[in-house]
Amino acid sequence: MAYEITNALRSTSIIRVVDGTATIPVANLAVNANEVVSSASIKRVMWSTNGTITIVRNTQPILTLHGSGDMRLSDSGHSIANNATSDLVITVSTSGSVVLEVTKQATYTTPLEGM
Repeated sequence: MAYEITNALRSTSIIRVVDGTATIPVANLAVNANEVVSSASIKRVMWSTNGTITIVRNTQPILTLHGSGDMRLSDSGHSIANNATSDLVITVSTSGSVVLEVTKQATYTTPLEGM
């Protein structure tokens, strides 16, 4: 199993998971200590698998994916926000990969310079 997170300050995060299971804590979507992420909603999903991909939050199934596809939820002003404060548990069964684009609810602090 491999996974990768690409975070952008005051913007979205991209999560990629290939084979296996990855648990992504919401706090890991922060760019640095000045950004504190409190929740994350899924706005886009791209996947390809020979088996099944599941996304679970707080033990609740959020998505079950088969085959391949692309859901652009934000194009119609929607997102998947169920249990948005809970970790994302992503399981790719058999083989495949999934890429999620998530929006973040976060607070930001500005470091004090010269103090």
